[in-house]
Amino acid sequence: MLAGLGGASWWALQGVPRVQAAGPGLQRELRILSGPDSVAGRQITQALKLRYPSLVAEVEPGAPEGRRGPAIHVAVGTAALRRALQAELKGPLVSVMTSSQTYRQLVDTAAVARDRAAVVTAIHADASPAAQMQLIAALFEARVTVGVLLSEASAYLERPLRQAATQFGLELVLEWVAPSTDAVRSLTRLRAAQVLLAVADSTLYTPDTLRAILESTYRRSLPVVGFSSATVVAGTLATAHCAVDDVVADLVDLLEGPGLHGSGPWPEPRFAQHWRVAINDNVARSLGITVTDKVRALGHQAPGRAG
Repeated sequence: MLAGLGGASWWALQGVPRVQAAGPGLQRELRILSGPDSVAGRQITQALKLRYPSLVAEVEPGAPEGRRGPAIHVAVGTAALRRALQAELKGPLVSVMTSSQTYRQLVDTAAVARDRAAVVTAIHADASPAAQMQLIAALFEARVTVGVLLSEASAYLERPLRQAATQFGLELVLEWVAPSTDAVRSLTRLRAAQVLLAVADSTLYTPDTLRAILESTYRRSLPVVGFSSATVVAGTLATAHCAVDDVVADLVDLLEGPGLHGSGPWPEPRFAQHWRVAINDNVARSLGITVTDKVRALGHQAPGRAG
């Protein structure tokens, strides 16, 4: 149901993205790192090659650099990011299609923080708290109370969640789940919540716990907004998420920005700027929730792609 909370299985792959073929050349060689069986990696590589014909794909981290000096490496997915961080790469490293929690976990290790932190950045796989709160506000068109389970691993989300709830006129109740505590039981302390927002926290949401949480919330008629399109397939009501072409558009913006070429500040890891909405219509009908065209049209999709 959910294989690999930080990787490419989160994504609803919707064909090869369309990107503008012409564009400014990069000042450094571009190398794409992904697993041999990564469908998303192949799609991202194919889309980027339209814009950057000289990019190098499927190279091993640490291979000799190209003629133009240290390359820009793009790690697609968690396994590729882990390999890249362990290698002695020169030049910038950009992570895509890895969750914010997994990225922080990998990059914050002692060796990485000492040797790589200054030259690593990311476009996270999970949609921003602001995108999810905007979706919830549009779905219910009222000042509903949003419940969120957080652990130590996802504590960094507290501030952006509070800011986003205030921005979109929602109430927020947080429940902190201690290590080795049953996440399903923790739901009983969110009685005031009118909707549950599940965040990308692999210590809380495994395939088994997500299934149990969905069963528990369904019995209570409590809608759940998930953290990826895969969770919508699994039974959540909806989510804000990024398709592959949204990832490519964000990545092009980052690659062609000043930070990676030394002419501006190093770009901070961030959530995707391009996103769209996924709805589970069967769940919506069972909960008696009407999903309007306005809700379905939410998001900031990549240029050149509709729907």
